[in-house]
Amino acid sequence: MITINMNLDKQMLQQSIIEMKSLFGRALIIVLLIFGFASCGILKQNDKTEDEDQRIKAFNFNYYFLEANKQKALGNFEEALIQYSTAYQVDDQQAAVCYEIAGLLNLGGDYTGAVEYAEKAVELDETNNEYYRLLLAYVYQNNSQYEKAAETYKYLVKEFPDKINYYFELASIYTAFKNYKDAIKVLNSAENKFGINETIALEKEVCYQNAGMKDEAVEEIKKLSEAYPDNAKYKTLLAESYVNAGKYDMAEEVYTSIDIENVSDGIVFFSMADFYRTKRDYDNTFKYLTIGMDRDDVELDIKVRMMLQLLEVMGQDNKMIGNISYILELLRDKYPEELKVRALTSDFYLFTKDYEAAQEEFDFLLAKDKSKYQIWEQALQVDFILNDMESMYLRSKEATELYPNVIELYRYRIISAYATEEFLDVTESVDYVSVFMKNYVQLLNEFLILQGDSFHKLNMHYKSDSVYELVLDRDAENTSVLNNYSYFLAERNEKLDRAMELSTKLVELDSENPIFLDTHAWVLYNNGEYEEALKFIGKAIVYDLENQVYFNHQGDILYKLDKIDEAIKSCEKSVEYGNDSDEIKQKIENKRILE
Repeated sequence: MITINMNLDKQMLQQSIIEMKSLFGRALIIVLLIFGFASCGILKQNDKTEDEDQRIKAFNFNYYFLEANKQKALGNFEEALIQYSTAYQVDDQQAAVCYEIAGLLNLGGDYTGAVEYAEKAVELDETNNEYYRLLLAYVYQNNSQYEKAAETYKYLVKEFPDKINYYFELASIYTAFKNYKDAIKVLNSAENKFGINETIALEKEVCYQNAGMKDEAVEEIKKLSEAYPDNAKYKTLLAESYVNAGKYDMAEEVYTSIDIENVSDGIVFFSMADFYRTKRDYDNTFKYLTIGMDRDDVELDIKVRMMLQLLEVMGQDNKMIGNISYILELLRDKYPEELKVRALTSDFYLFTKDYEAAQEEFDFLLAKDKSKYQIWEQALQVDFILNDMESMYLRSKEATELYPNVIELYRYRIISAYATEEFLDVTESVDYVSVFMKNYVQLLNEFLILQGDSFHKLNMHYKSDSVYELVLDRDAENTSVLNNYSYFLAERNEKLDRAMELSTKLVELDSENPIFLDTHAWVLYNNGEYEEALKFIGKAIVYDLENQVYFNHQGDILYKLDKIDEAIKSCEKSVEYGNDSDEIKQKIENKRILE
């Protein structure tokens, strides 16, 4: 913030003037030649010297003032303020320089300083300059001196009665402090001066409404409508005023009196549609919306806002859904590239659970504008609902590049990368995002599990084992890791003691989960404990009677126990429930496990 000292050091000013003499020294010499030697008398010479000082003062003032104007025009406001301040030190009785300093201080946020200079500008002004008073009123408001601002606007209204904006400014100050009585008086004065018009009527209506005078508010708009009986917009305002007063029957009477064939302002149709929407008369709502949506004189935001209100009350009513769908088609045909319309359409498809259509809209939106995070999130949710992992992976990969520190986006990326067998990307993404996840313990564990599984898929077993051990250090009873880790160790026939420890703990934590029972059985099998393995695989099958994997494992265990006929039956059950691998067929044909 820049402030000005009104009493700058005189020596500094004199030094500045001396330095500036090199720029206009010749002019000073001419002034001295013309005015300094016109008389040889001592008394006359002193008179001329005083005159010379005034002219030099004026010259210096004009130089700095004009330079300040130049800097202000160039947008160099700080330099302009310095130059105006220097001009002020040369001559502090010039209203214009005080006005300019006040304006720049106000611009810089120094409202106290601005008030000081604006007051002095008005004090020095001998021409009753309108703009000096206007600036003073403005800086009074900025400095929270509202009573003084009101007094200044009163003066402006009195001295410049043909300027309607001064009436509104004064009324707005009264309104801000809930002095509706005085605000209405000012607006009445404006109406007496300028006649009945829309702006004054609406301002008075607001004042009456805020004062709790609903009938008076309606009368103001009624007076406006009667003054212009052919104006459909004013009839609409009257109808809305009746609605605000709770007089719906009178509002409908006004709406039905409007000649819709001769409406010049399209907003009228949206007012009518909104009225019937509040009455749940959706036939008339869509009747007027259909007309209004095709109008070019209504802002798109109004059209979109109306449709959003209808989406909120749409529910499962097929007729309502059909009408909204029809209106949206009209909008899309009229604004095919407008993102607001396409976003609205995507919301409609989400409401109606048409996720494939919603996905197409999101594809369009993100191709046109990638800056809206909410759109990315909604699009990814739709991909997830559709189980479209290819789309989800490509979209989430792009989203995380745009928003690299948003953890939620990595949930979509890591899940979809694993689903699409982009295992290396899973491992790298988890490494990156884990740095930001100190406060997301559970989610980080889920990411680490997928990372461990991905390392396993990549045959990087030393890394997968390390990740699984890390998760167990963080959560010793994590059944997902206990299950996967022990099963993978058994499959690799490595660290079987550790596998046994993990799977034993797993079935202790949940002894009725067939997946866990199968895992423990398989660890026992690979550890040579076939009788125990047979018990646990039998329990797994009890809980899931049609699982091909369990019957395949049971067959292997039975073969190891030399129960060939039972083993063949188990293998045949595995085939019955969907196992068509060559391996199972060879087990049945050869009546043994192929080592």
